[in-house]
Amino acid sequence: MKQAKKPVKVLYIEDDRSSRILVRKLLKEPGFAFLEAATGLEGLDKAVKTKPDLILMDINLPDISGTELTTKIKNTPELKDTIIVALTALKNSHSRDLTLLAGCDGYLTKPIDVQKFAGQVLQFLKGKKEALALEKKEHTHGEYERTLVEHLTDKIRELSRANRKLSSTSQRLKGHSAYLEKILLILNHLQSCASPQDLKKTLVDEITENFHYDRCIFIDVNAENRVMQINYARGIEQDEWNKYTYPFNNAFFQRLFEEKQVVFVPRLSLVEDVKLQKMLRDFGTRQFFFAYLGIPVNPYRGSEIRQGIQPMLQSFLPRLYDQEDSDIDIMMERLQEYMASETLYRGGFVFLDSYHSRRRIYSYEYRFLESLFRTTSYMYQNLLLMEELKLLFVRAEKEAITDPLTNLFNYRYFMQQLNREISRDQRHRSRFSLILIDIDFFKMYNDTFGHQAGDLILRRIARLMMKNTRTSDTVARYGGEEFVIICPELDKPGAIQMAEKIRKIVQKMDLPKPKGLPYGELTISLGIATFPEDGQSAYRLIRSADQALYQAKESGRNKVCVA
Repeated sequence: MKQAKKPVKVLYIEDDRSSRILVRKLLKEPGFAFLEAATGLEGLDKAVKTKPDLILMDINLPDISGTELTTKIKNTPELKDTIIVALTALKNSHSRDLTLLAGCDGYLTKPIDVQKFAGQVLQFLKGKKEALALEKKEHTHGEYERTLVEHLTDKIRELSRANRKLSSTSQRLKGHSAYLEKILLILNHLQSCASPQDLKKTLVDEITENFHYDRCIFIDVNAENRVMQINYARGIEQDEWNKYTYPFNNAFFQRLFEEKQVVFVPRLSLVEDVKLQKMLRDFGTRQFFFAYLGIPVNPYRGSEIRQGIQPMLQSFLPRLYDQEDSDIDIMMERLQEYMASETLYRGGFVFLDSYHSRRRIYSYEYRFLESLFRTTSYMYQNLLLMEELKLLFVRAEKEAITDPLTNLFNYRYFMQQLNREISRDQRHRSRFSLILIDIDFFKMYNDTFGHQAGDLILRRIARLMMKNTRTSDTVARYGGEEFVIICPELDKPGAIQMAEKIRKIVQKMDLPKPKGLPYGELTISLGIATFPEDGQSAYRLIRSADQALYQAKESGRNKVCVA
């Protein structure tokens, strides 16, 4: 059986895509295997790998001339016998002679004759070879050498320029790299700041020390007086801080920093405000950076803010979410109001200049400072938010266990503390006393002087009890006009002594005397129960103290009775 002939591999090196498409169509017959490359070096690499039977090439390639590529191919051992045909739009004899001298076997001109092209290629594959006449060879050879020398000289000049540019770029990249490393170092230090004020101070210190500006000044906005004033500075004495203030125009600064975090002013003539320009000139400033520490106001409002707050609050205050009577809604409203306020989004401004060393400020520094202030602004906002959450946490915990009128512990906290005290004394086999207190004829006092006066009495008696009990005692409002005191490590005689002391102090209070009050003065009745003899559970102990209080009231009030 006759073996099928291998297709002829033709590689076409041409940067013009439409020309490659045309040649591919003209060589689509079964006898050809078409390969293509867009540049000279790509073509050389493909030729070494595929070893084509014939190479078609343009002599004006983007990366290397056709004559140089031909010489290179002919001097490559595995390609030295490859047929090379130039396919070009250059029709002058000079170009043809140089190309043939370089080693091309043929020279075809464009536009291509589509009817004859495949046949022309086959002729070169069958051995056709164009050559220079002997009398032209020597002259053309000289021309070829001069062309190579000129081209080589141009390449050396181009390489030298590229080398200088590369060296300059390398130095610039080194400077940028060092700048970036310093920014990362600053951000690392800022992460350890515990408060917003600490971050402001650290930011100024770090910028001054790492970037060597002569002055770095943090400027706050006094919201009450609507002026900008120095909060902290390096490069200016503290006793001079108060000299420099400037009116704050919120709308102007919002526009100034609407799309950027840092403004670079290369010369003072660009400052439109005459008063500010004079102040900067007196300040010795030539060019400066002015940066904003803050972020755009949160665009989310209403339920969207609330949805964002809820998981954050729940993760930060898990204990409060477990308490049925703590008002989480009030906390969320306070936090929502804070997150919508300008306080959270504007931290202040930073002024940077080099007036003493006259160090030139480069424009590329702007990009790095922009990145630094953008990241620092979010750090600052997180610190503000964390501080607000801590305040809410402390306030909520206090409100959860405190009676709002008297500022004493509330009933729920009293019950928790009573059960803790019973557990502790059961373990240590010790004792404690409970004093239950009721204001005598309080309703009559309220009806005579009004509820506001009654509230005042409750607060005054609460303060007296706090002042005249031990730090280990727990004083709480039991409800209405009733109070209760848990007295650890206090037996019955000791509890009677404390109760009598409080009774006498209240009786001597200087208060309006309502007509009809039995004793002509406000008094209290007190009942005492002691653990464990008067009850071994919270319920029984309170009941015993309540029975003693009832006995005190039934036997004439203004007295202390024990269970």
